[in-house]
Amino acid sequence: MRPTHRHLLGIGELPPRDIFRILLLRPNHRLGNTLLLTPLLTELERRYPGAEIDLVTGCEAADDVFAGFRQVRHIHQLTRRPGHHPVHLLRTLLRLRRNRYDLAIDSTRGSRSGRLLLFLSGARHLLGLPSSKRELRDGGSAWQAALTHAPSHFSLDGVYALRCAMGLPFLDQDNTWPPMRIHLRAEEQACGRTLLTDLLGHAPDGDHQVIALFPNATGNKRLGGEWWLTLVDALQAAHPQLRFIEMLPAHGQSQLQLRFPAFYSSNVRRMAALLAQCNGYISADCGVMHLACAAGVPTLGLFTRDNLTRYRPRGPHDEALCVADRTPVEVAAAAAPFLHALPR
Repeated sequence: MRPTHRHLLGIGELPPRDIFRILLLRPNHRLGNTLLLTPLLTELERRYPGAEIDLVTGCEAADDVFAGFRQVRHIHQLTRRPGHHPVHLLRTLLRLRRNRYDLAIDSTRGSRSGRLLLFLSGARHLLGLPSSKRELRDGGSAWQAALTHAPSHFSLDGVYALRCAMGLPFLDQDNTWPPMRIHLRAEEQACGRTLLTDLLGHAPDGDHQVIALFPNATGNKRLGGEWWLTLVDALQAAHPQLRFIEMLPAHGQSQLQLRFPAFYSSNVRRMAALLAQCNGYISADCGVMHLACAAGVPTLGLFTRDNLTRYRPRGPHDEALCVADRTPVEVAAAAAPFLHALPR
């Protein structure tokens, strides 16, 4: 199959009407990257309320993440290494082309697989932020000017591309960005309250604030168990009203020597329901951090790399700290403004 054309939409070229079948592309298996799509889904539901949206993803939890978005019709699930399963990949591509989408969106810059799927989708309109030299040249001065005003956060790449392609002013958008979101039903919220009460052994009260900790991450984003225990000791000494629960990682082993009530679940929505009942959340940069942000709990992200502007939690009460050159005691002191602002 050859792409029908390789032209990305220019500034103001996307019609505000006559868009009913939308394909959103993010062929990545990570939970965090999948949650970072939710602002774009919110924006699409606002701009094209009469459309249906299909997604291509590699995340096994995608069905749980996108449940509640009213316009999502079908999720095309890729394997973690699509190139190792060519028959499955070919069948997916054939299904995409048969759907004759009005609009296909590569949701982020820098994804070669996402851009290839975009050009192979056969959609009538192709949308993505120009990233290669060729795309920047083809986009002309209008796109180059627009990119100087692009928001830095990863979750807003697709939103900004959509608004620019629709010709919306890009200088007046700072306060209108859609949040990250996971839609929890009332019964799920009630289940989360029950779970928290069972973990604590009593109902949450106004005298204490419950902080969920997830002391795990991948690669060099991970902070060791001893580091976390020192941090928690410093936080408790400075803020005696805090109570902690530990969210366990996929391997089901406590990283904090079971000092605190621990919760394990492989169900993303059950985790989100519990997190939504907490007063705050602290972890390194990871998928569960983005889940907490999407669930609406005030989130503090601890970053070992200098990329917090791009990946930080983005809620109204969220904060991010670079901890690469800080001791746990110094991090606890730096976290004080976040903790003082937590709701009771």
